[in-house]
Amino acid sequence: MLKLLRAPFLGAALAACFLTGCAPDDGSGDEVTNQTGDAWLSERDSLYDGWPTNEKLPSEGKADAVYPKKFTDIVAFQSPVRNQARRGVCSIFSAVGLMEHLYVKEGTIGAPDFSEEFLQWSVKVEVGAFGDTEGSSSSYNLRALDQFGIVTEADWPYLGRQWTTADDSACTGETQPTRCWTHGEPPASALAAQRWHLPAGRWVSSQRDSIKAHMVEHKEGVVVGGTFFYQAWNHRLSELPTNNAYWREGFVTYPNADDKAKSNAKPAGHSFVLVGWDDDLEVQKRDKDGNLLPETEKGFWLFKNSWGTDSFGIDNEHGAGYGWISMQYVEEFLTAYVSSMPEVAVDEICGNDKDDDFDHAVDCDDSDCSDDGACSGGSQIYVNDQDVSIPDNNTTGIVSEIVVPAGGAIGALKVNVDISHSYRGDLRVKLVRVGGGEVVLHDRKGGGEDDLKTTFAVSDFNGQDATGTWRLSVSDLASADVGKLNGWSLEVVTGDAPASEVYESAQQVSIPDNNPTGAFSNVDVPEAGVIAGLKVGVTIDHAYKGDLTVKLVRVGAPGEIVLKQADGSSGQFGTQTYAVDAYNGQDMLGTWRVVVIDTAQADVGTLTRWSLEVLH
Repeated sequence: MLKLLRAPFLGAALAACFLTGCAPDDGSGDEVTNQTGDAWLSERDSLYDGWPTNEKLPSEGKADAVYPKKFTDIVAFQSPVRNQARRGVCSIFSAVGLMEHLYVKEGTIGAPDFSEEFLQWSVKVEVGAFGDTEGSSSSYNLRALDQFGIVTEADWPYLGRQWTTADDSACTGETQPTRCWTHGEPPASALAAQRWHLPAGRWVSSQRDSIKAHMVEHKEGVVVGGTFFYQAWNHRLSELPTNNAYWREGFVTYPNADDKAKSNAKPAGHSFVLVGWDDDLEVQKRDKDGNLLPETEKGFWLFKNSWGTDSFGIDNEHGAGYGWISMQYVEEFLTAYVSSMPEVAVDEICGNDKDDDFDHAVDCDDSDCSDDGACSGGSQIYVNDQDVSIPDNNTTGIVSEIVVPAGGAIGALKVNVDISHSYRGDLRVKLVRVGGGEVVLHDRKGGGEDDLKTTFAVSDFNGQDATGTWRLSVSDLASADVGKLNGWSLEVVTGDAPASEVYESAQQVSIPDNNPTGAFSNVDVPEAGVIAGLKVGVTIDHAYKGDLTVKLVRVGAPGEIVLKQADGSSGQFGTQTYAVDAYNGQDMLGTWRVVVIDTAQADVGTLTRWSLEVLH
């Protein structure tokens, strides 16, 4: 979006220019292509939010480093140029552009296409930033991608226009509610879809040697953003003459004094991804009247823009939508932000009814699940839920034990780990079988990402007897960041597949608003049998899932299992499935109850259905 549309100081002439177009005064006679309404800008100030300034950022490169004169190695690892259209969400597009680039480079997913629509919502609702504006900044965008992740474009497609009063009566004027900037809430299917993440990002200096060092060392792009100068960009809102040939090539020059003054009088911003450079590229400078001067400017960054492929940069050698921007411009006026390669986990998760690894085979139809207990054999889960603090910068670390009392030949082994830590790249995690063998599960990967909560499939012990003592060893090998082991479990697959029975209640129960007692629904299990595992499926019609706490209770027995704790998150609850192993080894006969408690005011809902699947 271009917020300038609503600014009263634009004047009638400039407003008319925006509506009808302003021809460039370059005398070329070429077709004018910088009149597109899709070359929209963002608010300037939001792009600088959280930026510590170049003076406080270290140099990325060594003083004696020598870089190539031209570097375009990472252009081949870019996703297609996207189009933000008529919305001021360029920083969202640059963040997603960087994410898609890193996923292309990682290589697991052939053609990543992530949802800008979802990221816009996540930054404002899940992160809680910029709720009263359309803009955002790189640091908050990358925080959302790290902490919450986003879904694919197919899960929530981008809408290239603002909401108006036709969509919501509140969507007008300078002050609008958050839902106007996010196009409401994501559909329930998007909220339930798999989310994809990037590692935590960081600011880097926008000085040329720092950006070059990052690109050469990591072979990764850099997101930049900040002040927009209209004539320098040959934008149609420029009050100074522009150059159509420069627009077609995507040339963005350093602004002259008049361009600075006029642009700062109606401030706007833009963000995009740097993907290379050319030290020897020279472009003629211009004066305030658009006249080409004898002097040239030398040294330009290659960048990927978000204005589509029909206008800007259509003559650029690297493809329509790419451009060249002055290195001096970037150094003086733009911020720079980076992330790193994602760890893409796309193994098939057996039993969740999804094609997790994108091979068009689901669960037991996927050969990856051939050794899974749900598909070919019995499965027993052994848990140690004692939390233990991990000593900082200590090679000895901690050890947590699980005893498997009676096993059998191991067909498959899974280790589920739950570790809270503020820098998981410090951690080394090993599975040790007392009396013989160990396997390193995680060895200082993930950089600055928080926590290690994942499942490792281990085949090293296949064929051995599972009986015995197993240990999880966790050590922190660097200083500063600390954490703890919250618990871990060992899933051992042996023997024949367990039987499975499903018991269900379709009774619809209203959930009282802001009431600690809540509502409940029962199912009866009439047969006896030893529980090997439970799956609880819950369907709730409630517009604000973060209000709800959901529990599983065995009627007549002490204790309860909290399936979901109220967390303040927004969006429909829909259908959720929970795996429960706390009752393993007990008799399944009896009455089971789901309790739903609404912990906040305003939104109300209904428990419409729930089911209990018992493996025995």
